Amino acid sequence: MSLGELIESIAKKKGALLHYNVATYEQFKAGVEAAEETKIPLIIGVSEGERNYLGINYIKDLIDAAKEQGINVFLNADHCKSAKSAREAIEYKFDSVLFDSSELDFQESILRTKEIVDYRNKINKETLIEGEFDHILGHSDVENFIELKEEYFTSPEAAEEFVNKTNVDLLTISVGNIHGIPTKIKFKGKIYRKPKLDLARIQAIKERVKIPLVLHGGSGLTKKDFLSAIEKGISIIHLNTEFRILWKKELIKNLKQKTNVPYKILDKVLEKIKKKIIYYQKLFWYS
Repeated sequence: MSLGELIESIAKKKGALLHYNVATYEQFKAGVEAAEETKIPLIIGVSEGERNYLGINYIKDLIDAAKEQGINVFLNADHCKSAKSAREAIEYKFDSVLFDSSELDFQESILRTKEIVDYRNKINKETLIEGEFDHILGHSDVENFIELKEEYFTSPEAAEEFVNKTNVDLLTISVGNIHGIPTKIKFKGKIYRKPKLDLARIQAIKERVKIPLVLHGGSGLTKKDFLSAIEKGISIIHLNTEFRILWKKELIKNLKQKTNVPYKILDKVLEKIKKKIIYYQKLFWYS
């Protein structure tokens, strides 16, 4: 089953897929083992920086090897800021590519995204194209303070126009979600300790665009937030910062062991990450 077919089927039952980023072999291995153990599909994401670090051919070969063993893992080129990096991922036959045009004005964003979709149609029609035209605040780290404004949110009308003119397969939306884990958020004159999702906006966008919606910035959200977002129409949820923090914490703790054998240290880190992946896989899949 292709990623597109999978997302379509899971959306009908009101479930969602976890999107989990990797930058090391141990993170990758944890994801593959989680998918194998649960039999729940997993999207493994690599940003431009992560692809450069790991090697695009290396990570693609690892994914292909896992697929050959019957493990349901899919590879996403996360946040491609340039047409060059998006085209490269298409050429390598990634399962999906996020072309992030959020730094461009709206009409330019439509134009550039449509070019990527057209290129996909010529090269590899199996690759899904995810569009993002609204900038989501924050970075994949702990953020001390974020000032959020409603003007940053995706409007249902703009979403409909963007999808109709670009023919993207997936759409990233901004509905109060934030990259990273903010400790303080200012919104409409009030201070919040965690993101507050605009659930009505998710539903309104879903009613207009009819394609799978993607929620970035899942770290820091609650179980109730996730389940409510899925109920309103979210099909893929990105989690990154939470896993990065866990990786660092467990690595520091396990480096204190007397052993100098790398795999004996790293295996304990892997197990903690895998346990967290499985928690979110089951939460989203069986929602």
